[in-house]
Amino acid sequence: MKKYFAGAALILGLFTACEKKVDPVNGNFATVTLNGGDKMVTGPMTVNPGDSITFDFTIATKVPMKFVSIQKNPVNQTAFVVRDTLKTMATTYSAVKTLKADTASGPFLYRIVAHDSAGTYIGSRDIVITTNPDFYYYTYKFLRVPDTTGKVNPCYISLVTGDTYSYSTGAANSAKIDLGIAYDTTGAYTPTNTADDVKFVVYNMDSAQAATPYYDLSSWTKSKTLINRTKSPAFNTLLSGGGLRSAAKTANLSASKIKRIVNVVAGDLIFFQTAAGKTGCMTINYTNGSSGAADSFINVDIKVER
Repeated sequence: MKKYFAGAALILGLFTACEKKVDPVNGNFATVTLNGGDKMVTGPMTVNPGDSITFDFTIATKVPMKFVSIQKNPVNQTAFVVRDTLKTMATTYSAVKTLKADTASGPFLYRIVAHDSAGTYIGSRDIVITTNPDFYYYTYKFLRVPDTTGKVNPCYISLVTGDTYSYSTGAANSAKIDLGIAYDTTGAYTPTNTADDVKFVVYNMDSAQAATPYYDLSSWTKSKTLINRTKSPAFNTLLSGGGLRSAAKTANLSASKIKRIVNVVAGDLIFFQTAAGKTGCMTINYTNGSSGAADSFINVDIKVER
């Protein structure tokens, strides 16, 4: 029995002697130094859409490298925005690279990375650069049907600031108001004809005020906001001021000359251009109520360029 134990020990000793330590595949064998300087990336930073971002860096590796790259939001070996091929294998490399920041808002991960001649990962450094939004985003805004007693329902809105106003507060702020809401009951008097059931109405202040005949707006400033309704593109895809302007072109705001949008329902997108030239989009999240009662309302989100 002893000879079997001895044999097993000898075999184990041979395997142990032949064992070779291998560095893990996902190890980081590179050091990236970001060199300082005016407007240089030295770490996490926040920029405006489309700004220039400059990486002045030196990368040193424990094994020779052949490729040095910058990736943006990488998934494994993808999303290369810059890739340099070294003339000879080296363990140090310096470069200055200027890129354009994304026009969409949000955080973006940039990775400075080294690979060997076979494309095997050596090491890297990640830097997060956040792009400020170039638009305002107002969420969960309630616009209520005008009331005739207290006249306190917020039935007007400034698309630039997201502020809402009632008839009582609107007079002193009429120059800021872009749109109003009402519930038109005209069709309710012809129940056999549903074609004239206009229900929730969104209108600009330059339109006829038949929807609110009980309000005297004769002394108000009436902004000529251009509006039109579409169903696309999806509101959550509008991620920049440029995207808003581009989408608004398809809504044909200048040619539409629409002052009043009727039968407003959840899912509608109302593109607009304010009298001051600011372009944006208002999405209807949901509507509540089926009459002109004071408790009827719509809920909206708004994106408007800065």
